[in-house]
This record gives sequence, structure tokens and C-alpha cells, in this order.
Amino acid sequence: MDMRSRMLVWRTGVLLRRENLRRRRLLRRELASYTPAELVDLEAVIERYPLGQTHELRSMVGELRLQRQWSQPWRAA
Repeated sequence: MDMRSRMLVWRTGVLLRRENLRRRRLLRRELASYTPAELVDLEAVIERYPLGQTHELRSMVGELRLQRQWSQPWRAA
């Protein structure tokens, strides 16, 4: 592979990673605006699909749930 082809492959990889990062940030921002009831509905919908198709979305919803649980004020039982 000549230098020009290597640079094209490298540049394409950089652009793809950058675009995926932008897309994930946008999706996380949108998911953060969901209410707890909407998240439950979304989880019910994505459970119908194979993990291979929804793994990214499932992990984001899980992270959001953990984030919300840890940011709630502690209450004595």
C-alpha cells in the first residue's frame, strides 16, 4: 500500500471515530431529557430486539439510570 492510500485509510478512520463520538454525545443528551417513565418505555421497546442491534443504546440507558441513582440525595431508611 502506498503512502497516499495509507493516509486515506487513516484519515477515514479518524473521521469515522469523530462522527461516532458526535452521534453518541447527541444521543446521550437526548436520553438525558427523558423522564423515568419514558426510559422504562424505551427499555421495553429495545428488549424486543437482539442485543447485537441495541447494545449501544442499552448501555447508554443503563449508564443514565446509574447516574440518576447516584445523583439522588441519600435518604435514611
